[in-house]
Amino acid sequence: MKKFIGVLAVMMFVITSFAQDFKKVQTSIIIAQFDAAKTEFDKIIAKKPTLATTADGYYWAARIYSGLNKDAVKNPNAYDEMKKNLDAYITADSKFVIAKENGQDPFFDVYTKSFKEGVNGFNSKNWKVAAENFSNAVYYSDFIFSNGWANSKQPFDTTSLVYAGYSNQNAGNVEKTLEYYQRLINAKIKNPEYADLYRYTLVQFTNKKDKANFDKNLAAAEEAYPKESWAEYKTDYIDKSYTIDEKVKLFDQITTTGKLTEVEYQMFGDMFMAGKSEDAAASEKYILKAADAYKKAFEINPNNYAAAFNIGIAFYNQYIVLDEQTSTNIKNLQNLNANKPVAPKDPKKKAAFDAAFKHQVDSLKALNVALDGPIQTKVDGAIEWVTKAFNVIKDKENLVRAERNVAGRSVDFLATLYSFKRDKARGKDQKAMDMYDAQFNIYDKLHDKYNK
Repeated sequence: MKKFIGVLAVMMFVITSFAQDFKKVQTSIIIAQFDAAKTEFDKIIAKKPTLATTADGYYWAARIYSGLNKDAVKNPNAYDEMKKNLDAYITADSKFVIAKENGQDPFFDVYTKSFKEGVNGFNSKNWKVAAENFSNAVYYSDFIFSNGWANSKQPFDTTSLVYAGYSNQNAGNVEKTLEYYQRLINAKIKNPEYADLYRYTLVQFTNKKDKANFDKNLAAAEEAYPKESWAEYKTDYIDKSYTIDEKVKLFDQITTTGKLTEVEYQMFGDMFMAGKSEDAAASEKYILKAADAYKKAFEINPNNYAAAFNIGIAFYNQYIVLDEQTSTNIKNLQNLNANKPVAPKDPKKKAAFDAAFKHQVDSLKALNVALDGPIQTKVDGAIEWVTKAFNVIKDKENLVRAERNVAGRSVDFLATLYSFKRDKARGKDQKAMDMYDAQFNIYDKLHDKYNK
């Protein structure tokens, strides 16, 4: 214990000794005689050069240049010298014992100039300059606010943090932007104009596939702005982070145990439509899943023409795939007939040959017969849902661009679909053919109305 007390006494003597060395400097600064203070400081350092690199030395140098900086024209290098010595002092005296006792002018001076230069850069859209200076403003203001030196007792300078975030965002400094915005979010800053901060973090953590931080910031966003819709960000994260099969699994889990919003259902539908595979079976699975999601969105809002139209498109796309298979089978049948080998002359061999060839022809015909039912189902589904979409918007006087686009595509799709059904009924069912032809003419005549 005696040894410890002895060491402590030596340390206190050293600190007191350094303070005494700069006593005259302190006196000159108190009466705002900064030139005299510098002259005295230079004398002291000339006698004891090692004092220049002590916490006292750095502090008093910063205080001297803080005063000289008030006449920047006369002392153009004063600010740089102040900042250099202040930075060294911050490292040398982590608890700021000397600053707490003798004043914090250099901290405020560097903070104020950094903020002012940040504003100049911001106003001129020089984002690199703005970002650098506002970052400095945050750095020095943190010392001011964390030590209670400011009149305001808030934990940090909100304004500097916001502008540092905006400037770094515009400068393309993602990590610095996230650092500043995260501090604001963690502090539950929720002014209406700050909602974009939350949006930015969600987008960036989505891009990083950082689920932990995404979930944390999504929860914060929903708490801060409960009236805002955050569904788009949820589904965007899923879209970019999950495989198509993982999306299907998640969708099935959610729809089994709970309920999504109209927007969420529609976005899942969009994801499944985009997840079509080159594998026919897989593609059909995803398209059917998309239709399921769109139907749920339409059930919530029967005026959601986009969801209804997308269901129709899902069926239409399936019809096109099956119709192309039919066309391929017909071409193969034509090629088979066109390239039929010459039959053997021997009666027995000819009979076997004809039987084998007939089997090939019948097999190709059977493929199309098997496709006929599924094709009709897809066509009917497409007609049902495209019609529902069209009926929502057809009587509106002034269609917005999206509505006009859907209306125009709807009448064209319906004309094509009814033309298909008419041709299928030709020569088989005259009544049905006339009915489908009438429907075809109705929609065909509407083409010019919606496609101007």
